Amino acid sequence: MNAKKYSSYLLSGLFLLLSGCATDPVPEAPAPQQLPVQGTVQDTEQDSTEPPAQESQSLPPPREEIVYGSFPEDILARVIIAELAGQRGFNQTALEEYVKLARDTEDLGIIRRASRIATFLRDTEASLELSQLWLAQEPESEEALRTQAFQLITANRLSEALDLFARMHALGYEVDYRLISNRSENNIEIQAQLDELIADFETIQVQYPQDVSLRLALAQLYRENGQLQQAYELLNQLTQELNNPIDILIAEIGVLEEMGEIRQARRRLQDSIDNYPDNSQLRFAYGRKLVEEGNYREAMEQFEIIVEQNPLDFDMLYSLALIAIEANQLTAAKNYLERLLVNGQRSDDVHYYLALINDEQSNPGQAIEHYLQVNGGNNYLVALRNYAELMIEQGRYPEASERLRGIRFRRPELNSTLLVIEGSLLLDSQDYDEAMSFLNRAIGNYPADTQLLQLRSLVAQENNDIPRMEADLREIMRLEPNNPTAFNSLGYYLADRTDRYEEAYELILRAAELSPNDPAIIDSLGWIQYKLGMYEEARINLERAFELYPDHEVAAHLGEVLWVLGNRDAAREIWQDALEVQPDSEFILNTMERLRNDSSS
Repeated sequence: MNAKKYSSYLLSGLFLLLSGCATDPVPEAPAPQQLPVQGTVQDTEQDSTEPPAQESQSLPPPREEIVYGSFPEDILARVIIAELAGQRGFNQTALEEYVKLARDTEDLGIIRRASRIATFLRDTEASLELSQLWLAQEPESEEALRTQAFQLITANRLSEALDLFARMHALGYEVDYRLISNRSENNIEIQAQLDELIADFETIQVQYPQDVSLRLALAQLYRENGQLQQAYELLNQLTQELNNPIDILIAEIGVLEEMGEIRQARRRLQDSIDNYPDNSQLRFAYGRKLVEEGNYREAMEQFEIIVEQNPLDFDMLYSLALIAIEANQLTAAKNYLERLLVNGQRSDDVHYYLALINDEQSNPGQAIEHYLQVNGGNNYLVALRNYAELMIEQGRYPEASERLRGIRFRRPELNSTLLVIEGSLLLDSQDYDEAMSFLNRAIGNYPADTQLLQLRSLVAQENNDIPRMEADLREIMRLEPNNPTAFNSLGYYLADRTDRYEEAYELILRAAELSPNDPAIIDSLGWIQYKLGMYEEARINLERAFELYPDHEVAAHLGEVLWVLGNRDAAREIWQDALEVQPDSEFILNTMERLRNDSSS
């Protein structure tokens, strides 16, 4: 198993997991508090956290008996029709009729019912209009005020929502101002309003200087607006006043980090853990920071404590297993993963990482057995590839091929992907005859699959079957005329192995037009320019390619151009630096020997 590949898969899985944990079992920042339950938007026909009602979903019955005024028969008939439409799932029809009735009659009972239906259906425009009609008759109605405020927030009309919150506050209703600040987070539409919104918040804070949700919201807006010192001062004040509530404390530490006060933030976090050793949320925040910094051993210690404190928190146990792998504590990692298996947790992921560990420890048989038990999940295709790779290395290719064929039969949506995996593994194993035979059969079934054609062109090149290679690459160009890889592959081969330089130049120019910032293509362009005697243009492009991707092959090309231009010291320096990274580079060693021989002859 390639160690670099092993580590990259692990790190990506670990960071994804910790990102999820940060908002799930152990939140990183204050969770948005919903509006108070009694008499709120949530207390209407539908909880605001639920998805919008579907057209076929019937409206719920009224929460209270509707007292209508004395209406003519035609109005009563319209009300009955609207209710029947709602009961039968024709919700939009019911809402449209109720909106018209509310406008026509201005009856408070109808307006309330219509407003609640609009909220249930998540119709912001209708809800705003109806709540305004409601407030015209009941200007201090808590439900109407909350409904309108919530819809204004949904519409990103935050200043108007803030005015309503202040009005509710003055009436003695409970208000959580963070509903507004939460809406501003990472909201591009709100960014232009932040200065004005902050000024409005500061005005209200003068009236209510001790309101916690107001100050938290203002701190969040300061942070969003880059006013980190103001955010820190507010949060620090709150942590002192409220005896270090964990959510606010973590937010304060986050602001310190954004201010560049890393040491102070770390000291604050460590002191907090010392003061609250049983708080998993704080310890998780500390452990996650250690992971981000690459201090896996120390991170392990923190996660071990969390798992000890919360033995049934399997997400934390899984995180601990991945950190242990990264810390190269493989025996411990195995124990943690096996605990997860015993508890029926994350079977596919656990078998995948147990396979990786056994592969790293040169236990291919056990690794294969674990890969065979990965039946789904994000690592499924990687597990299949690693399984097949190990089987080929063990001389068991026919058995692996049969298994992959069976999976393709059962899961036809994976057919092309698995064919490419198998073909690339045969290419990597240098079994070129078997690879060509396999790819010929695959392309016979899927003649327009450009990935299979690309693979066969590579095998053909290894077999020195240049007509086959060129035919496959030109077929890719025909099928995908904007595929830069095909143009570059053929152009580079012609530049490097033939004297068809003008043809190669046209192909590589087309690739560069399609993908102008690809270092491989820029390298090809520099190389063909060198072949054509365009030395200065070649130097410029090869220096750019090497800056983007300091690969040993690019170093060989750049060094040769510098050598020919007379800058031999610079050429030697480029080669020596590259050889320190890859001392067995045939590209560089062959280039150096060839140029030395040319100089001596």
